[in-house]
Amino acid sequence: MEWYGWHGFRRGIASNLYALGADDKIVQRILRHAKSHVTKKHYIKAFDPAVLASMKKLEATLDAMSQSAPIVHQIN
Repeated sequence: MEWYGWHGFRRGIASNLYALGADDKIVQRILRHAKSHVTKKHYIKAFDPAVLASMKKLEATLDAMSQSAPIVHQIN
């Protein structure tokens, strides 16, 4: 997932702090949100390591397949 702008920057900070073990209330205070549910709902995006590992494996498999697939040229 690619993030752009200040919202993306703040989301990245929140997600990384949370992944490093920071409590969601601490992340809320760092982002200066009045309500913790705003921080959890809109800023902290936690990713399952097993899902990320599986997607990287799929990406590597697809890359290997595309490199070994024969090149087909269309004749007009």
